[in-house]
Amino acid sequence: MKVPTTWEEYFDPTVSSLNPANVGYPFFVYGVFPVVLNKILAVVAQNDGYNAFAIQGRILSGLADLIILFFVYKTSKLFEKQLKFHTSIKYWATFLYAISVLPIQLSHFFATDTFLNTFVFASFYFSLSFFYSDKSWDGIMSAFFFGLALASKINAVYILPLVLFLLCFRLLIKKQFIAAAVIVALFVCVSYFTLRITEPYYFESSDFFSLQPSLLFIKNMKELTGLSSGKVFFPPAVQWYSKTPILFSLFNLSFFGLGVPYFVFSIMGIYLLFKRWSKRHTSIELVMIILWVIGYFLYYSIQFAKTMRYLILIYPFLSIFAAFGIREFIRRYKILNTRYFILFILLAWSLIFSSIYLQKHTRYQASFWIHQNLPKKSVILAEYWDDALPMMLDGEDNKQFTIESMGVFDPDTPEKWNKIEKQLEQADYYILSSNRAWASVPTIPDKYPRMGQYYKDLFDGKTKYKLIQKFIPFYQSFFPFHPSSWLNNWFDESFTVYDHPSVFIFQNSKKTHDAR
Repeated sequence: MKVPTTWEEYFDPTVSSLNPANVGYPFFVYGVFPVVLNKILAVVAQNDGYNAFAIQGRILSGLADLIILFFVYKTSKLFEKQLKFHTSIKYWATFLYAISVLPIQLSHFFATDTFLNTFVFASFYFSLSFFYSDKSWDGIMSAFFFGLALASKINAVYILPLVLFLLCFRLLIKKQFIAAAVIVALFVCVSYFTLRITEPYYFESSDFFSLQPSLLFIKNMKELTGLSSGKVFFPPAVQWYSKTPILFSLFNLSFFGLGVPYFVFSIMGIYLLFKRWSKRHTSIELVMIILWVIGYFLYYSIQFAKTMRYLILIYPFLSIFAAFGIREFIRRYKILNTRYFILFILLAWSLIFSSIYLQKHTRYQASFWIHQNLPKKSVILAEYWDDALPMMLDGEDNKQFTIESMGVFDPDTPEKWNKIEKQLEQADYYILSSNRAWASVPTIPDKYPRMGQYYKDLFDGKTKYKLIQKFIPFYQSFFPFHPSSWLNNWFDESFTVYDHPSVFIFQNSKKTHDAR
C-alpha cells in the first residue's frame, strides 16, 4: 500500500493504492480507516517497514483502547449527574474496563476491534449526551464517530438503533417531529460525509453523490456470510459445529473475557438497575441501553460463528453495570475491607492472564529451543492451517529443517490416512504450535473419527511420537488441556491460538538422532 499523491486518486476506489483490492487483496471485509491511519503516520514518521508498521499499529490499537476509558468515565459521570449514580461508580467503571481481559488482549493486536469499539462507544456517549442536553453539537459528534466506526468495520451499524433512540426519543415524546427529522438528517449527512472521507472504498465510484456500494465489497460480504454460516466446511469453521448457542458465548464472556466475579457484578448491576426502573418508571434510556446490550449478546450468541471478540462492543457497558453492582454490594454489606476483597477477586484473573506478556511469545520460545536442541535437517511435521515451527530468529544461530504439512483438517478418508501414516513414519518430530486442530477436531467425531482418536492417543503417549518439550503460558496451566477435555467445547480458539498458544513438541521414538 502507498499513500496516493492526489486527492482524486485517494477517493477513486478503482485506482487508489490504499484500496486493498488494488494491491493484491480483493477479499477484504473490514474498513480501511485503521490501516490508512497507521500508513499515513508511518510515512510521516519514516516508520514504513513491515515490522515497524505492525508494531506501530499495535501501539495505535492500544491507544484506541485507552481512549475508551475516557468515554466510560464520562458516560458514568453523565449517569451520576442525571440519574444520581454514586460518585464512586465512574471510578469503578473506568477501572473495570481497564482490567477487562478481552480488551487487554485485543489491544495487543493490530486489528479493527479496538478502533471499532472506541468509535462505537464514543458515538453512543455523544448521543446520550444529546438525550440529556438537546445540544446539536452532541448529535454531530455522535454522527462523526459513527462514521469512523463504520469506516473501521461495517458491524458498527448494530449501535444505530440505540443511537437513534437517544437522539429522537425526547423530541418525539414532545411531538417535535420536525426537530427529530432534522437531527436524523443531520446525523445521516455527517456520518455519510465522514465515511466517504475515511473509507471511500465501500463505494463503487468516487462520486460523493453516488450511494452505490462497492460491488466487490458486497460480494465479499456474501462470501463471508457463507463461510460463517456453517454451510461451507473449512478449517476455521470446524470449532463451531459442536458449540451450544447462548451458553457458549455466556461461558466465554464470564470465564475468559471478564472473569467470573466481574461477570457476577455485571449481572447484579443489570438486575438492580431494572429493579430501580420498575419502582420509579424513570430512566427509560437506561432500560433501552440494557435491552440493547442483552439483544446484541443474544444475536451474536446464536450465530454459527460465535467469535468471542465480536462481543467487544458490550464490554464498556458491562463495566458500568458492574460498577453499579459493586457500589450496591458495598453499600449493603458494610464488612471491613470489603473493597480490598473485591479488588482482589477482580484483579486475580486479569493479572493471571496478563502474566503472558512478561515472557516472550511461546512460539518464539519454542523456536529458540528447537534451533538449540534439534538436529539440523530434521524432518518436522506441521499442521495445515497452523503456523509451522521453528520461526527464523533474528540474531540467533538458525538451523535448517525440512517442514512438511499434514492435512489434518481433510476428511477422514483412506487416502488422507495413507499420506499421514507415511509422513508420521518418515518424520523426526511433530510440532503442535497451537490448539487450533487438536482442540477442535475431536469435538466432531462423526466427521473426524480417526483423527480425533489419534490426537487422544498422541497426548496419552500411545503413539510412537512422545512428548519431549512443551511451552505453556502460566494461565493455561490451570486448564485441562487434552483432546478429550470437556473444555474444548467451551472456549473460542481465537483466545488462545494467536496470543501465547501452548506449543507441544513430539519426537518419533523409532528414529534416533544426536541431541544436537
